[in-house]
Amino acid sequence: MAKVTATVYDTIDPYQWVTDIAHQAWKTRDREVWANNIQDLITPDAVILDAGCGLGRLLPRFWQAKKIVLVEPDRKRFLHASVVANCLLNSDEELLEKLKDDGFWQTQEYENLLQAAYTSPVKSDKVHLLNDVMQSPAIGQYGKFDLIVCSHIFEHISLDIIQESIAAFYDFLKPNGSLVIFACKSPTLYHVRLTKEFDHQNILITRSEFAEICQGGPNAGLGIRYLPFDLLQTILANPFNPSLQETFPEEFKSESAYYQLPNQPLFTIKQWEAYHSEFYTHKTQNVGTYIEYPQIQARLYRPIKPIESVAEILDLEHHVNQNETLKKMHLIDMVVVANKNE
Repeated sequence: MAKVTATVYDTIDPYQWVTDIAHQAWKTRDREVWANNIQDLITPDAVILDAGCGLGRLLPRFWQAKKIVLVEPDRKRFLHASVVANCLLNSDEELLEKLKDDGFWQTQEYENLLQAAYTSPVKSDKVHLLNDVMQSPAIGQYGKFDLIVCSHIFEHISLDIIQESIAAFYDFLKPNGSLVIFACKSPTLYHVRLTKEFDHQNILITRSEFAEICQGGPNAGLGIRYLPFDLLQTILANPFNPSLQETFPEEFKSESAYYQLPNQPLFTIKQWEAYHSEFYTHKTQNVGTYIEYPQIQARLYRPIKPIESVAEILDLEHHVNQNETLKKMHLIDMVVVANKNE
């Protein structure tokens, strides 16, 4: 097999501009969000689909489930996820730690692991990997799922793919099964473009330009769409709602090409949470000074001051989540837990 290269944008150190305090706060909130919304859904008899699994980073969190299916269209990420699966199957904690270091990805040892994953695909009753798109009918061969998780995929893909994916998820889930969506959030719909993954120098673009990036494929760059919560709620209920055509004229599909859907809302949101604020990256800014937090402090009638501790960050985010209006206005990520309607 020839050396596999990523079919996506360049990657830089994801923590290059993040201060220690911001990193620790993000990790703490990540654990909280998982515990609050997902952990109880991962039971020993659960069958789980990780739709758009990327590098397989969520696989260790799913491991107590009975069966996990991972789907990823990008070849290099799919192979990396396969290596992660093999580590878990073989209890190779040392290699699993190595894989967390992106410096290791530049070594010959890493290339050899990808080669081995390519020539000897994972074979296990517990974990299955597909190098395919997440709306593919081929996923149905693994049976019905108790839980489907789609983590930070919707903000990078066009509406027509989202529509087909939601239709697929409805088809794949068991009655009353759960769908968990992680996505970028904003009180208004807007789009940015990046040239490198995790590069916070965002360029604001139009919705049409975002659609062009999606049509152009990986070489066109990385677009990010910030969705209002209410808009995502509408899409989950009826992904082919005619009202969406006005907002997404080039991306809208009137019906699914693969799945028969009922004439009723597909999903009802059970719970959701907002988390993670953007941070200043300029060297002259105080450590822990976040873009949104002065606004949050003002709306909570608190002193407007730089953030100086992880505890302050967590406290503000917790208060945002106690107010439905503030949840929709502030913090840039959301996790949405929806139940399949029958």
